[in-house]
Amino acid sequence: MTQLNVAVVGLRFGRTWVNGFRNHPDCRVLTLCDINADVLQQNATDAAIPSTSSDLDDVLSDPAIDVVALFTPAPLHAEQSARSLRAGKHVLSAVPAAVTVDGCREIVMAAKESGRTYMMAENWPYEPSVLKAKSFYDSGNIGTLFYGEAEYIHHTESLWFSADGEPTWRHTLAPLLYPTHGLGPYLHMTGDRFTEVTAHSVSGDIAPGTEPGRSWLELAVLRSERGMLFKLLNSFCNAHPGGHYLSLYGDKGSFESGRGKKARSQAFAWSLGDEPREMAEEMHEYPPLPDYAQNMGSHAGPAVQIIDDFVSAILEGRPAPIGPELAVNMTLPGIAAVESIQKNRTVSVANPADWL
Repeated sequence: MTQLNVAVVGLRFGRTWVNGFRNHPDCRVLTLCDINADVLQQNATDAAIPSTSSDLDDVLSDPAIDVVALFTPAPLHAEQSARSLRAGKHVLSAVPAAVTVDGCREIVMAAKESGRTYMMAENWPYEPSVLKAKSFYDSGNIGTLFYGEAEYIHHTESLWFSADGEPTWRHTLAPLLYPTHGLGPYLHMTGDRFTEVTAHSVSGDIAPGTEPGRSWLELAVLRSERGMLFKLLNSFCNAHPGGHYLSLYGDKGSFESGRGKKARSQAFAWSLGDEPREMAEEMHEYPPLPDYAQNMGSHAGPAVQIIDDFVSAILEGRPAPIGPELAVNMTLPGIAAVESIQKNRTVSVANPADWL
């Protein structure tokens, strides 16, 4: 079987994924890439990777590289993904796919023109509680979905500045430009698409960081092609424990995840006719993971499955589970939501099918 040569680019979050690729039976990590020389050397030493580079162009010009795994800052994802695809590389990209409509379009067109595999590494469709939600939906026990809610609360204040005091990309990133954790599970399980959004922002009395205009919390209300109404709440600065939440309402039943840290494993479900009239709680865990995954941190469970799905899609010549069109359908509503806040009106969400 063909072995894929992989370059992992961006070693802050990317270091979580190095072991996953390095230990996959169909992959070999050929090189690591990062602009920070110390980080690059430390990761290369820890993972015993002999080749390193500080320049993505050098990676893309290497004919031995088959796959580029991009875990760089979010504002770089679109340009780097499109450039990598057009250089003939398969691409696994961290979320979000892009932060602009033009960036989303570039990914879709580059994937089409190159014929290479693109996948966005959105982990929430792979979380145990969400897999329960999907099975509940697929079984028909929840019926036709008509309403949903998701929350993503994350304390990123400590990541707003580098060690030398310079602002990082997270410093001014609008919370709703990171919509894929909340919207991804619903879109992945249904194939629906959001078409319009109305969004608002609020803040506490103390301006977060050094940006008085930065929102503490942003909330979007979205409509989909199938008539689904969905509320998404995102916050990167707050006085609340971080975590996630997902709920789905159908005409035959309903689903809720746990809140906060329990959202990954705790699931509640109820269907019409169930007795007693309260939601039944179930706990769901990741399937047994290989030993090397113990060194991959909190994202180990979904990361191992994402890598396996991505590699299988390449080797078997089939579309990736979260390919270019689905990836930008998870991303575009957040871009439209930020525009809605700026213009104080409902905004239509771009349709990637119009670009093809």
